[in-house]
Amino acid sequence: MEKPEDKNPSGKRGRPAYRPALKDRQTVEQMKFCGESENTIARSLGIDVGTLRKHFAEELENGYANRRHEVIGLLFEAARSKNVAAIKKLEEMGRVANAAEAVNGRGKGERQPKLGKKEERQIAARNVGGKFATRQPPQLVAVSGGKK
Repeated sequence: MEKPEDKNPSGKRGRPAYRPALKDRQTVEQMKFCGESENTIARSLGIDVGTLRKHFAEELENGYANRRHEVIGLLFEAARSKNVAAIKKLEEMGRVANAAEAVNGRGKGERQPKLGKKEERQIAARNVGGKFATRQPPQLVAVSGGKK
């Protein structure tokens, strides 16, 4: 008769812990770069979303940036070897980045500090107009020259 320990080499009961392979890490980065959801990535690997987040946190966080870096590097290499399509794509990417930077920086002046309730009410009280406005005090008549 077989003992449960014979089936699992670690001697523990239950399913063995998941161990991600390098190929799985690359798959997660590639799918993240292509905009796939965590649920889709987990299903493609045959694991739960929680397991994906636990073992592939680095790839989920930085996968897009890592693959973008790789793609841009490949574009520059192709452009250096006189690939016209790569040169045009890099030029387009540069123009788009500069335009986006110009649009993001436009119209941003110095922000006014946020006022609290009391400050807002004090300013509103100073700016009251109409029949509720504070009146000007009467002009004092100065008497010049006194009795001699």
